[in-house]
Amino acid sequence: MAEQSRTENSTGIFMDVSTAARMAGFSIRHFRRIIEKDDIPIMQIGRKFFIVTANFEEWRTAEGHKRIGACLQV
Repeated sequence: MAEQSRTENSTGIFMDVSTAARMAGFSIRHFRRIIEKDDIPIMQIGRKFFIVTANFEEWRTAEGHKRIGACLQV
């Protein structure tokens, strides 16, 4: 299953959105809203959406901790 969620490409490694959501600690539905609100770049390949792992890690270090902290305070 991990093989299907990561695809290597000449530009880098991609992660599917459901895997990224799980790694960030959010539901898929909530993480899709975060993607839209924070303008995280994603790409569609066929019917699936992928995020570049480097973009995900950048977002996670810059914004992710703030969002998780805000969710825990509510």
